Amino acid sequence: MKEIIFILASLLTGCSAVGHYNVDKTASNKADFHFIGIPVLAGAVGSSFPLTENYSLTAGHVAKLMMVRVKAYNPVCDVAIIYHNNKGRALPRLESAVKGERVNLYGYNAYTTLPTSSSGTLQAFGWWDKPGTSCRMGLTDAGGIQGMSGGPVYVADGAIVGIFTATHPKRRQSIFVPYQNIAAWVATEMDGKDLASVRKSTAMPDLPTPAAALPVARVAVGGLH
Repeated sequence: MKEIIFILASLLTGCSAVGHYNVDKTASNKADFHFIGIPVLAGAVGSSFPLTENYSLTAGHVAKLMMVRVKAYNPVCDVAIIYHNNKGRALPRLESAVKGERVNLYGYNAYTTLPTSSSGTLQAFGWWDKPGTSCRMGLTDAGGIQGMSGGPVYVADGAIVGIFTATHPKRRQSIFVPYQNIAAWVATEMDGKDLASVRKSTAMPDLPTPAAALPVARVAVGGLH
């Protein structure tokens, strides 16, 4: 028991918050709250959001520690589909992310457990590790803090365009998986049903692959360090 508590506490305290974020009661309508491990004692928190009546999306590293059933992990990106009862809830519209648009991140603060949000601009796309083969990420100046991992990234028209997975303190950016990167995988897991309205226009412009690669880093609960 002590070893489990120590590991979870280390994950929580070992990552860093970036930028500005605020308590936002409306975030509770957009993201779901999950304790990871032992509430109070270990205190780690994660977020998720509805995908269908029976499934939700979250960060892969959060799903591995959640007390929930996992339907599937994405083979490339830090994303997972989990079983979750969303019956009776309004299901979000899903779209591709476009560079330069305003984004809003929603989730829960791991330290206060309060619903939290931040806003910023999608500044660039970059490869997570190996250009051309690893997960391609969206980078934004919107703030992020531990516990928001797995929460949705919204745009002004009310659609979700990604899943928040990490922060990068050196870049002072939050990092998320653009939905167009996992749309085909989600459709496959949903028996071929395409849930997204993927915008084609410059949604994911080509970048010089060496310069676009993000440095290798270890993902913890809600952060990258």
